[in-house]
Amino acid sequence: MYRLYLWLILFCAAAGFTTPGQAEELHLLNGTVLTGEVASPNDIGVVVKLDAGGFSDRIPWAKFSQDTLKLLAKNPKAGSFAEPYVEEVLEEKSKAKREAITIKQPPRPERPTGRVSLFAALNTPAGFLILLVFFAANIFAAFEIAIYRHQPVVMTCVISAVAPVVAPIIFLAMPTRAREEAYVEEGTVAEEELAPADTNGEKPGSATSRMKNKLTSMFKPAGGGLKVAAHAKPGASKAGPEPKMFRRGDTTFNRRFFETQFPGFFRIVPSEADKDMVIGIKSGKNNYVAKRISRISSNEVGLQLQSGGEVSVSFGDITEVQYRHKDA
Repeated sequence: MYRLYLWLILFCAAAGFTTPGQAEELHLLNGTVLTGEVASPNDIGVVVKLDAGGFSDRIPWAKFSQDTLKLLAKNPKAGSFAEPYVEEVLEEKSKAKREAITIKQPPRPERPTGRVSLFAALNTPAGFLILLVFFAANIFAAFEIAIYRHQPVVMTCVISAVAPVVAPIIFLAMPTRAREEAYVEEGTVAEEELAPADTNGEKPGSATSRMKNKLTSMFKPAGGGLKVAAHAKPGASKAGPEPKMFRRGDTTFNRRFFETQFPGFFRIVPSEADKDMVIGIKSGKNNYVAKRISRISSNEVGLQLQSGGEVSVSFGDITEVQYRHKDA
């Protein structure tokens, strides 16, 4: 009797061990169906012991259908290997990870209250600095325009300070003023020398007169303007042409400059006024003294030197031009 019970117990135990390894239908993604038991599972795949006999090649987990993977996930041998390939498990894990993320908002600066405008933005240290730079640039532009257009420097800068941007544009659009230095012709004297005193009874050398001349000179064009000459009274002594000097920065040296300032030097035979006068030109480290302008182009001027010979000087190299007596 005891032996019968023992055999029954052993039979039940053997049946329990063989149940998990019973034949199963395994569906692949390509439509193939394998019937058999799972054998030798690992991370790469699984080998199937076929009911028809023999073993299949190792089949990767990714080639099984989702229903087969769910079935294999319940298998004690292959469950731990097949479970990561089940889409529902992956979705649940990714959802759990998404729920675990906590987004912290960064601190935000306080927005300005009230009405915000351009003038309010300029009412700051940075805004004052921008206005100061803009004002300085406006005055500097007016200064350069006054020199370029031969306009009074002080007047141009003052008007540009009152009307920034607009005034410099207007002065730049104006034509360049003539800057011919008037000279006293032979047999004439300056008007200022003929006037013994001011209309108000002030002497020319008085402090008031000097102050007026100072204020008047401030509003003269940059580099000088036209000087008024009057005929001398009968019996006045004759005077030769006054020497003149032109420097780069105050004067633009080009073809028009030489044609307007020294027309008598283009003649083969100099005029009576220019026969004793010469042109002194500084070009870099060279100083030339010319008695005649032999030729001129848009880029250079040809000079016939007082010492003999001829030389060509580029306008860009000229730094100073003098009109003086040959013995000076």
